[in-house]
Amino acid sequence: MRYIQYILLMLALSACHNNEVFNDAKILPETGWHKENIVRFDYLANDTSSTYNIIVDIRNDHEYPYQNFWLFVQSISPDSIVYSDTLECVLADNYGRWIGNSSGSSYHLPVLFLREVKFIQPGHYNFAIVQGMRNDTLKGIKEVGLRIEKVEEKEE
Repeated sequence: MRYIQYILLMLALSACHNNEVFNDAKILPETGWHKENIVRFDYLANDTSSTYNIIVDIRNDHEYPYQNFWLFVQSISPDSIVYSDTLECVLADNYGRWIGNSSGSSYHLPVLFLREVKFIQPGHYNFAIVQGMRNDTLKGIKEVGLRIEKVEEKEE
C-alpha cells in the first residue's frame, strides 16, 4: 500500500508546473567563504520574449555570526553589458531566529535579485557573486545558488 502511495505522490509532484529554467548551486569551502572567492554561474538564454525572476539561494548554518548578509552580484550579458548591484539578505529575525526553510542544522533562504526581467538577446549570461561582509573569510555560509524562473503570463 505504501508503495502505491509513494508512486501516486511522485506522479502528483511531477505533474506540478515548474517554471524553473536554471538552478545551480556552489558549495563553499568548510574553512569559510573568502572575499576573493567569486561564485560564478553561466546561463544560456534562448528565449528573449519571456519574463524571468532571478533568485539567489543562500544556505547557512548556526556558525554564521550575523543577522544579515551582504552580497555583490554582477551579471554580464552576451554583448558585455555589466549590471552590478548590492543585495542584502536578512537571515535571522530580531530575536536571532533563523529565517528560511530548515533542514537539520542548515537553513535555506531564497532572495529575489531581479524581478520580471527579460534576456534581451540570446546567448550566455554570466553571473558573479561575492560576499560583501567585513570579514575576509566568512564562516557559516555553506552554499550559494542561482535560480532563474519563468514568470507566468498574466491574463488581462
